[in-house]
Amino acid sequence: MRVKDTIVNVDTARRESENACARIDAHYATALDCQVSDLHAGEWRSLVSLADDSAVSRSNGLRQVLYLLAPVHAGARAPNPGGVALLAHELRVPIERLLNSAQPRDFFQPARLTQLDRLVRDGVKRPLAPGCEPRLCVWYATPARFTPYRGPWIDWIDQLDPHSETNPLGRSLLARYAGGVFVVRIHDSIIAYAGLRASSGLVWELTPPQLTASGYARLVGQQDTLMRALLARATRAAHEAERIPICTTTFREVQLRRSLVTLGFRHYAHASAYATAAA
Repeated sequence: MRVKDTIVNVDTARRESENACARIDAHYATALDCQVSDLHAGEWRSLVSLADDSAVSRSNGLRQVLYLLAPVHAGARAPNPGGVALLAHELRVPIERLLNSAQPRDFFQPARLTQLDRLVRDGVKRPLAPGCEPRLCVWYATPARFTPYRGPWIDWIDQLDPHSETNPLGRSLLARYAGGVFVVRIHDSIIAYAGLRASSGLVWELTPPQLTASGYARLVGQQDTLMRALLARATRAAHEAERIPICTTTFREVQLRRSLVTLGFRHYAHASAYATAAA
């Protein structure tokens, strides 16, 4: 490849990443009921306390009590990344004090996240829902930087057809993932799957691949390559639909993060999420 072609390809990838981040910004601004500029203000923008009856506060039977999002990229008109904090009224005073101790780009360090977790658990009266995390990473992929999977699982993956699927698990997965469901079957039994949530017209959320109970018994030593294959297939489907695929990981999901990086995913934002069962 000539040097000129390399420069053109790098420039195309850079513009594509900038456009993808702008679309993800717009998606989160809508989802969090804020302005895109709030994500790039160089500081925390703490919105009004989450009302118990607000659309942002409640979803899927849960009451959101805290959500932090801090992009790691700069906005088109702002040199420094910022962050948005959504807080339940009972957490507003102690959490705002903690947020004011560091800019968003410096906040997500172990000591502050440990303190954040303690403040939330002390301040919320109801038990926290499963999956609450002080340290999350949001990833995204663009076509130019995406590295397709070409390993042995590629011919095993099928996309579920809502018109012909009869497997009970398959039907339930189709109801959850409007962007598409990608599965591996053995003897008509689904042993692994990944889904795309049609979050908006800009972004589709790629949920981490899962093994079913029978899959764990059959796939000892092969989970890593299968995970990467399912991630790649779902990513390609999102790109074909002209959506930006995003995936959220916890700090413990080392193999998932490694698979995302191998496929060309890039880091979009740090996040924290806490919720309780709705009253």
